[in-house]
Amino acid sequence: MIWYGCDYNPEQWDAATIDEDLRLMREAGVNLVTLGVFAWAFIEPAPGEYRFEWLDDLIDRLGEAGIAVDLATASASTPAWLGDLDPELASIDGYGRRRSGGTRGHHCPSSAVYRSASRRLTAELARRYALNPTVVMWHSGNEFGGAAACFCGRCRTQFVGWLRRRYVELEALNDAWGTAFWSLRFGSWDQIQPPGVTSDFGNPAQYLDWARFRSDLLLEQFTAERDLIKAVAPHAQVMTNFMGLFHGLDYWKWARAEDLVTDDTYPDPNDPCGARDNALHIDLMRSLAEGKELLILEQAVGAVQWRDVNTPKRPGQFRLWSMQAVARGAQGICQFQWRASIRGAETFHSGMVGHAGPVGPRWAEVVGLGGELATIETAVGDRVESDVAIMLDWNSLWARREAHGPDADAPDVELRRWHAAFFELGIPTDFVSVDSDLDAYRLLVLPSHFLVSESTAQRISAFVTAGGHVVGTHLTGVVDDTLGVHRGGYPGPLSELFGVRVLEHWPLAEIASPASGAARISAAVAPPHPGRLVRGDGVGELAYARFAEHVQLLDLERRAEAVAAFVGGDLEAAPAITSRTHGAGRATYLAASLEEASLIATAGRLAADAGIVPTLPGLPPGIEAVRRGRYLFLLNHGDLEQTVDVTSARVADPGDGRVRVAPRDVRIIALASA
Repeated sequence: MIWYGCDYNPEQWDAATIDEDLRLMREAGVNLVTLGVFAWAFIEPAPGEYRFEWLDDLIDRLGEAGIAVDLATASASTPAWLGDLDPELASIDGYGRRRSGGTRGHHCPSSAVYRSASRRLTAELARRYALNPTVVMWHSGNEFGGAAACFCGRCRTQFVGWLRRRYVELEALNDAWGTAFWSLRFGSWDQIQPPGVTSDFGNPAQYLDWARFRSDLLLEQFTAERDLIKAVAPHAQVMTNFMGLFHGLDYWKWARAEDLVTDDTYPDPNDPCGARDNALHIDLMRSLAEGKELLILEQAVGAVQWRDVNTPKRPGQFRLWSMQAVARGAQGICQFQWRASIRGAETFHSGMVGHAGPVGPRWAEVVGLGGELATIETAVGDRVESDVAIMLDWNSLWARREAHGPDADAPDVELRRWHAAFFELGIPTDFVSVDSDLDAYRLLVLPSHFLVSESTAQRISAFVTAGGHVVGTHLTGVVDDTLGVHRGGYPGPLSELFGVRVLEHWPLAEIASPASGAARISAAVAPPHPGRLVRGDGVGELAYARFAEHVQLLDLERRAEAVAAFVGGDLEAAPAITSRTHGAGRATYLAASLEEASLIATAGRLAADAGIVPTLPGLPPGIEAVRRGRYLFLLNHGDLEQTVDVTSARVADPGDGRVRVAPRDVRIIALASA
């Protein structure tokens, strides 16, 4: 069964509207609603005064209608009275200023009053509902980490305690943070502060540990709520909603603490690359789940309200992107929210029932999707088989973000570009952590994997020795897990595997040229430029931009081969792409950030070298093909009808081997049994 539903906020509506909602939910095929995410003030209107009657009645009525409940702990947004109990409840910003209330998530996560009150509330909810058969899962908090960080004294105390557990001795912290630089050495634990706004560059290692600490601090709140629920119902399914490739939390650690994985995905209808952004979300969540159930817990039926321009989805796109999520592993499709609010900060965020009511093509699409999902027989164990894995480590993202150079690009830029290349090629892709099992994969990509430890390097080397292919890109293996640079050149502990040493980074700036002729001197000066393109036998001419590296081949018994070199610049003839055999596998290093067309071609060649083929060959423009379990999903993201040749797939009813897919439509094809 596929879950289909929404966030439901009945506290915003009167009794007549709730009666209508229950009727309309049945019409739409809704079988799961999330209750109580922001209902703390209604469940506990005063300290210790719990009012469950409205929730009892609603859960009973939902159960009678065949609609299951994902019950929230309601701890994401605090009631006003909590501030009366803790005058310092509001968080402190990096300048040391206390934030005002009037919004969600403004509380300090280290507040003892908040922790105590939220956990009492969770315990009361668990005692009352954990054994209720209508409540099939639990939703802790909401979008943890989305609120701005707190830098108050209480968080400082928590941070120092975290550091003492990590380093034990102050000297170990001084070494890890490099406090010999700029005379930043600490003589006492009491001297350490959170890394707020500083007069100059902050200490990168301190910021890295702050990111780790903040992820762990919030995870402590989640696990406390989870454990209170499981104390009543040990088999309860407890989770919180993730936010795609969100940089604020170590989602590997979080996902392993959950019973299922859920995500909020909001691709932009105005972005032609919205489908591949959605695919990245789902592929990442499927990978984080590591075989557990995956649900889309939030998406928009039409428009959101938080972009500068909030354009609704095109006709059919809500269904199309929902089916894309199912194709890539989702076992539930839920929306924010059931009924569009008429007041508040998210008034103009679309709902399954819009402000005009249950009318028009949008409502027809909502009802149609519910009926269609009920006919799809997928199960949690129905996998999307991937031969390609992209290594993702939040520690590496944080290290890259805090490193003060060599450029200011977002730390996930190259990772997104490589995932996009495989998406366009029609090759399914997983994400893996530094400690994931790599045995199932043929090709492993390290896209600007900035932080590489010795142990990670050893695991990657073992993967290649056993026959795997690995691809490393610029800015890989630059620092260790304390943000200390690897001596002897990058990619540090991976240098011997790739057979290269990076001598210099060459980030490329976009600078306006001085006026030719008039600026007599300056117009004659060219900025640093490695070469106008990359060229090599077997790869042809490849375009690159943004970043390059000066690479030297190491003098090893089995030397790396320069597959391509820079042409016509400061790095004329220097290696741009290298390849080296290692054991039964191969290690390829890219010292240039290839432009999109060249990157897609290179990713396809590397996949083919590893024996990897697309799900279906020769797909027409706009068509995405995904195989999950016994179904082949054909999704047409374009504006033209396309015909797809499925003769290479094991289709149960092949017919003439050709399937027509209308614009923004989906065809789901049953596959023959193995």
